[in-house]
Amino acid sequence: MIAVTAVVQGPLYKRFRSSSGEHVFAVSGSRIYDLDHGVPAGGHSSDDMLDGLLRAFVEADELHHPTGTALSAVVAPAPQSLSLNVSASCNLSCAYCYAARGGFGGAQAGAMTWETAKSAIDRLLTGAQPDVPITIGFLGGEPFINRGLIHQAVAYASSLAHERSLDVRYSVTTNGTLLRNDDLQLLRDHPFAVTVSIDGAPSLHDRLRPLQQTSASSFARMREAIEPLLGNPGYARLSARTTVSRFNMNLMANFDAITRLGFAEVGFAPLKSGPTESGVLRDEDWDVYLRKLIALAEREMQAALRGAPIRLTNFAIALKQLHRGACSPYPCGAGGGYFSVAVNGDWYTCHRAIGNEQFFAGTSNGLDQDKRIEFLRARHVHAQSDCQACWARYLCSGSCHQEASARSAASCDFIRGWLEYCLSAYCDLSAARPSFFNAPMIQEEVAP
Repeated sequence: MIAVTAVVQGPLYKRFRSSSGEHVFAVSGSRIYDLDHGVPAGGHSSDDMLDGLLRAFVEADELHHPTGTALSAVVAPAPQSLSLNVSASCNLSCAYCYAARGGFGGAQAGAMTWETAKSAIDRLLTGAQPDVPITIGFLGGEPFINRGLIHQAVAYASSLAHERSLDVRYSVTTNGTLLRNDDLQLLRDHPFAVTVSIDGAPSLHDRLRPLQQTSASSFARMREAIEPLLGNPGYARLSARTTVSRFNMNLMANFDAITRLGFAEVGFAPLKSGPTESGVLRDEDWDVYLRKLIALAEREMQAALRGAPIRLTNFAIALKQLHRGACSPYPCGAGGGYFSVAVNGDWYTCHRAIGNEQFFAGTSNGLDQDKRIEFLRARHVHAQSDCQACWARYLCSGSCHQEASARSAASCDFIRGWLEYCLSAYCDLSAARPSFFNAPMIQEEVAP
């Protein structure tokens, strides 16, 4: 077994407070324990005896629930999830687009062919673990520019899934403006996770996501196309995704504008890398973003305490992960169970890194296992020197591989601040409404 052992022994636990009491978060294993009333919280106690007792407790807990070996391991399973970059163009012109409208700065052009898509699907369905769900995603550019290939790929994969008794599911990320009736029916008829890119109210959305070569409203076109699916989703599950730049930090207003359209799930993704003029968050923006995200989450929290579902996916996913004890050396499945296929058929470990040689992994004819292992070894959280002393290292897991170069002390402080809020909220919600965690919650994001 290949393993990456931590050189520095980081914090074993994190003490925090909620309105329901005082708690200890065991870093290895992501377990939460209550402290008796009267024990001071907030950082390491000045009471050396208490600190020693907590360390001894957490170490003993690890002996009974060992995670150390698993957290050090570099595992390269068969691909279980695949995204197809079916289009290298887009009808919108968003300044902050990581894919440069699908062309990835000249790394790919044109549209994916059926032969390329079929080869990738065959490889995925032949090697994937058959008793767990398999996901096929569609990306671009705007994927519905190549709608014929999407329809053909879904029909083909669904037929093979039926023959082989496989649970094949689908995902698509779209700007929603090009959807036609036959596309809506395809999404209704199959288990699709449909992510629609929306930035907020009409004027903001139109400014940040303008249509190419026309002054028409991209928001109006998106709303007209997506409303029938929101009203009658069938098997599809819809969510909205908002890119947060320096120019659209009013999260609550944006959230309200999107939920008014009928979306029950809305998530925010901060802009960490890109051209300066695109609105990439600066160090001074992260605290603003944290305060605004917590304010929105707190409003959702109060609604949840009254019996409502949580619609903010950032919050709902964090609560779900804490509930199941999520603890991982990687932030996602990139290079492990997930790959992304470029227009020309090359396989990459991340859909955000098409054309980047460091993320290249092979083709449908075979993966470069040595290159894959080296990718996973280098991006293991134990290999990130600035992560080893962090109590959130197995929750954050080093954050997005593709954005790691943009990581800063301010962005890491944001992550710790957000997770500490989520820990507190989890304890309060567990105490006040334990049945919340018995009901289905927003499913965790599946790449892409």
